[in-house]
Amino acid sequence: MAPISVTLARRDPPAAVVALVGEHDAYSAQRLENEFTVLLEEGRRIVVDLRDTEFIDSTTLSVLLVARHRAEQSSLGFALLLPERTYTQVHHILDLTGLGPTFAIFGKLDDALAAVRAGRVAGRPVRAA
Repeated sequence: MAPISVTLARRDPPAAVVALVGEHDAYSAQRLENEFTVLLEEGRRIVVDLRDTEFIDSTTLSVLLVARHRAEQSSLGFALLLPERTYTQVHHILDLTGLGPTFAIFGKLDDALAAVRAGRVAGRPVRAA
């Protein structure tokens, strides 16, 4: 199974960094969805670190979209962390599907954490509950 790691950033408000390493497809999507469910139910803002992700399929992209939507509904931030200098397969699928603008995307972890703590998704503040 492709590695998924969750690191909790304990500063207030609480956030989690979910790192996806390697290739992620329908096989790992359910585990990723479960991780997001637990984190969002705990009220955690989420940064998904895709810097070491070689491939995501449409199932994984769907899981990311649903988690982003749930975060927005709960007034929690949700952001993606992608490499700044390298155009990856993840960049390509976001461009190809036109879904890039639906996410807050950052190149630096500190920027992504600051944004989710401020309640951002898609580069804009999450609407108040």
